[in-house]
Amino acid sequence: MPRSLKKELQKMPQYTRLVRHLKSFIFHSTLKKIINLMLVESEWMLRRQTVWGRPYILIVDPTNVCNLRCPLCPTGTGDIDRGQSMLSYECFTQIIDRFAPYTYEVSLHNWGEPLLNKEIFKMIEYAQSKNIGTNMSTNLNTVRPSDIENTARSSLEYLIVSLDGTTDEAYSHYRRNGNFQIVMNNLQSLIEIKRRLKRRTPFIEWQFILMKHNIHQVEDARRIAKEIGVDLLRFIPIGLPFNAKYKAKLRSEWFPELCDTSSGVDTFEHQFLQKPRKSACFYLYRSLIVNPDNRVSPCCHVYGKQNDFGDILSQSPEQLWNNEHYRSARSLFSINGKPVVHTICEHCNVFERRARNHSLVSSCEDE
Repeated sequence: MPRSLKKELQKMPQYTRLVRHLKSFIFHSTLKKIINLMLVESEWMLRRQTVWGRPYILIVDPTNVCNLRCPLCPTGTGDIDRGQSMLSYECFTQIIDRFAPYTYEVSLHNWGEPLLNKEIFKMIEYAQSKNIGTNMSTNLNTVRPSDIENTARSSLEYLIVSLDGTTDEAYSHYRRNGNFQIVMNNLQSLIEIKRRLKRRTPFIEWQFILMKHNIHQVEDARRIAKEIGVDLLRFIPIGLPFNAKYKAKLRSEWFPELCDTSSGVDTFEHQFLQKPRKSACFYLYRSLIVNPDNRVSPCCHVYGKQNDFGDILSQSPEQLWNNEHYRSARSLFSINGKPVVHTICEHCNVFERRARNHSLVSSCEDE
């Protein structure tokens, strides 16, 4: 792996897109949102267990159905442990209405292909009507004839196209059931329509997950990206499913070779080159993750209904955001943390836990 690329991946966690977040802040701020953001950030830094702030980033999954069978995705492998479904437009509007006063952006993707939901463009327009920025990730394989045109004409602000390779052989090695040329044709058509319409949005990011079998195509990807005119080519580190079995075997099969072995690949269990962050988990303060069945997950890494923190439509925002699951999860990042229930967060190594004692107590209190 080139030294410069290795440093780039080490500095850029998979879940960070600061430029996109900054644009959302600039274009969708209100006084109420700014006050809430400052409150959330202060409570995150103080590692509070019970919070007054509300999440300002929503991740609402339109569907957990996908047309591909990627071997490191729980949807692709059939290990998602949740019934597959489509989020209805009516449920989406209820979710947005509950959190619109605080929300800067909504990500319309997580465990499925959003373009399979026929109401996706109505969802985009509704979120925008509530002064919320929208972004979406797609594999651009299976699309209706109108999808490319509708994407270009929609209010979507940011589009991520997952394209991990510059040849069909490399691409389909991971994106199984996918076709490189179909994706490239759709991507070029989208760029051409956007130019014809003289639209600045959606901002188009080509997302390239670096793996052992495609890392040699980095320079080819840069050349092609420049030729077709994507707004950004972004290389990101590969990650393993949260509950994956045989992780050592998967790392050996998929993780790129390091220039030196002194870094200790075994240390990076979930994401290549990503050490545990020393901060408290920001998902538990900034982001709300909603599945197509209205159930809430603690973060976008976690899947499986058994790990849910609640139901977004059966609890008020206040009740949900400070329920025993959220308070217990946040307590893991406080030295004096006192969880009251077990959560999946106890098994996470993306963030560095600080609690001295994980034993359950009768109540949760702030530091």
